[in-house]
Amino acid sequence: MVAHLLRLKLDLVRNGFRRSPAAIVGMVLGLLYGGAIVLAALLLLVTLRLEGDAELTRTMLTVGGAGLIAGWALLPLVLFGIDPTLDPTRFATFAVRERTLAVGLLLSALIGLPGIGTVLVVLGTVFASSRSVVATVVALVGGALGLATCLIISRVVSGAAAAVLSSRRGRDVAGVGGLLFLLAVGPSLGFVNDGGLTRDRLVALADVLAWTPLGWAWAASGDVMVGHWGAAGIRLLLAAILALVLFVAWERLLVSVLRNPRGTASDGGGARRGLGLFATFPGTPLGAVAARAGTYWVRDPRFNVPAIMTILLPAGLLFPGLSGNGSDVVLAVMPLVSAYLIGWGQHNDVGYDSTAFWLHVASGVDGVADRVGRLFPSGLLALVCVPGYALLGPLVGGSWALFPAALGAGVAVVLNGFAVASITSAVKQYAVPSPGESPFSSRPGSVGVTFAVQTVCGGAVMALSLPELVLFGVALLGYSWAAWTVLVLGPVLGVVGFVVAVRIGAGLFARRQADLLQDLVSMR
Repeated sequence: MVAHLLRLKLDLVRNGFRRSPAAIVGMVLGLLYGGAIVLAALLLLVTLRLEGDAELTRTMLTVGGAGLIAGWALLPLVLFGIDPTLDPTRFATFAVRERTLAVGLLLSALIGLPGIGTVLVVLGTVFASSRSVVATVVALVGGALGLATCLIISRVVSGAAAAVLSSRRGRDVAGVGGLLFLLAVGPSLGFVNDGGLTRDRLVALADVLAWTPLGWAWAASGDVMVGHWGAAGIRLLLAAILALVLFVAWERLLVSVLRNPRGTASDGGGARRGLGLFATFPGTPLGAVAARAGTYWVRDPRFNVPAIMTILLPAGLLFPGLSGNGSDVVLAVMPLVSAYLIGWGQHNDVGYDSTAFWLHVASGVDGVADRVGRLFPSGLLALVCVPGYALLGPLVGGSWALFPAALGAGVAVVLNGFAVASITSAVKQYAVPSPGESPFSSRPGSVGVTFAVQTVCGGAVMALSLPELVLFGVALLGYSWAAWTVLVLGPVLGVVGFVVAVRIGAGLFARRQADLLQDLVSMR
């Protein structure tokens, strides 16, 4: 059965490439980007092996391995749907042993760019530790346990987050948890920024991580190389227990999903009455689209969870900005980061409509009304976040001289992001979780297309914002005229670009409504 699941995953990925040429382009881009990261890691591991410094090798393996596990745990929360494993809810009606299904779904995560890259890095750690037969065997066992931990923790985190986000109370808790996470990461960033990472600091960090679940599996081989045999055995045992505990947790989560695949917790507020935003907004096509978009952002976790992250992420720059040199620059960048996330995040808005997009097609909604109405919630968010972060920087110790540049460049970036979204969301959509599904679910084989579209959209936003970003950089050098110039020029150019893009996007939307609906139906 496990082999059948793996063949099914391969078939799904292969069929995704056959269905869309964009998937092939995305795969190529993913190979170039991810391959460069993996290649750099492998070169570092080979260098460590050739250097012969056992202590340095142990330090780098422990720190790097801990980062690898943390990445597998956190990426599903930040990049929704990035792990293209099979959706367990689709097996709810099949008579498959739950433990067999749990193993098969875990192994299927290896079929894809993240899984293959992780396997290569793990093999690289074995090579870096191959100073003796015992160290090689321990590295092989530790690497296998570390790889298993990566795969299982990703599934456990995704499943637990989906359960939490099924209720309104859970989503509120998740928002507070995201803020606490940023507060925990901030001191670490300040630690790195204050004086840099020296070898002594890395060794101290590795010694701490080696006795945490993140470092157990990776530090064992290093312990053998430096002669700490007892510590190596204890850490391997702890890593094995951790993998077993995580697998039991994953199996129980899977059982819960299979026995109640579409169950959701009550929001506790009872049945909603009235028309909500639809009764408040004007009875026009623009008002209807804006009311629908606002309702989605309030009630749908596919929208409000990323919105919470978008609001909180730029605040992570407060800590490095307040803890070292160059604080004025870091604090001034906060509104630009916020603006980029808000504007760029709308490039696939039509994809979230799923088959309900037929209402737009059947009603013949005007292209301009559709393009502008969809931006209502993110526009409100931009009105609060961009000026808010621009003011927050000087208030906590940044330079007031950079406030005009930060505000003007931030306004330009968010308007350019909306401009790109107005066009791209009428051209190409990629698969996203369907209404009612977990925001952490994904479509097998869709990572390539997702990566390609997101890369193109992000590059387009930066290209349109280049004049303002150049002036912002000049203002950072101390030229006040550049700061005031970008404050005036940024909004003007942003508005012009946005108006032109809305016109272009409206024309594309009018001509491509049927094609967009066909794409959305085929993604189900």
